[in-house]
Amino acid sequence: MSRSFAPVVVFAYNRPDHLRQTLAALAEADLARDSRVRVYADGPRNEAAREGVAAVRAVLDDPAWGDRFAAFEVVASDENKGLAKAIIGGVTEVVEQAGRVIVLEDDLIVSRDFLRFMNDALDFYEPDQTVGSISGFCPLKAPPPGYTADVMRVPRNCSTGWATWADRWREVDWTAADAPRLYRDPVFRKRFNAAGSDRVDRLRRQMQGTVSSWSIRFGLWQAASGRDTIFSSVNRLVNSGYDGSGVNTRAGEAINPTFRAEGSPYVLKAVDTSPAVLAGFHRVYSGSLLARFRRYLRNL
Repeated sequence: MSRSFAPVVVFAYNRPDHLRQTLAALAEADLARDSRVRVYADGPRNEAAREGVAAVRAVLDDPAWGDRFAAFEVVASDENKGLAKAIIGGVTEVVEQAGRVIVLEDDLIVSRDFLRFMNDALDFYEPDQTVGSISGFCPLKAPPPGYTADVMRVPRNCSTGWATWADRWREVDWTAADAPRLYRDPVFRKRFNAAGSDRVDRLRRQMQGTVSSWSIRFGLWQAASGRDTIFSSVNRLVNSGYDGSGVNTRAGEAINPTFRAEGSPYVLKAVDTSPAVLAGFHRVYSGSLLARFRRYLRNL
């Protein structure tokens, strides 16, 4: 019986050059010709964005993409949904049809073995209900000394090059009803912030309506349901969007710009959360001492 590979969903807005790089790298990946790709192209949120949105549609109209994947489909929106609404809706549509999904945004350049790693991990970890998602991203420039596994189990979700299954996605509470629990349950709060002290602060802004993030709500669900994320121990994609062009990505240096374009051999296995790995994630995502102190004061 032939193997079925997870469909790939790409979310695009108004950056044609970034999108072209993303699709080109994806098309060069192993299993590209066996993978169905659907691109959700959001509509302009103002007049200034119309030119970029039109340029993105022109990139997607190139018939060559259809020859490089098993299928290539574009879902273009006239209205501006915003990233959170677009991702929740788009991922729901695809994952309900296929049972699993791999998700990219239009500023991610994947390694040659990204699709293979993600599909293998989806197969291997699907029976483990303590795993909520997979990511091909690694925020650590190198694993901690002595850590030899090719994957890491971390109590934090990832919005960069990730994947999940339909049975997990259906459980997510997008109202974030567990948010108040963080202020009365110190054990839950500790777990939620275990891989970075930014989590409670991000969720607070979500609940106040100052940001709209699908990721922090997905992360809250993972923490509340006891799910972890399986991360690659080496970086299998790089973010090209830290150039000031993105709506949701600030200008600056990427969290981990190191990248093995050719990929890296891997062996999948059951792993526990490593204290050293967790400490590394916490350092990366918590930021500077000043940032931590300001965050602490905001969330007292």
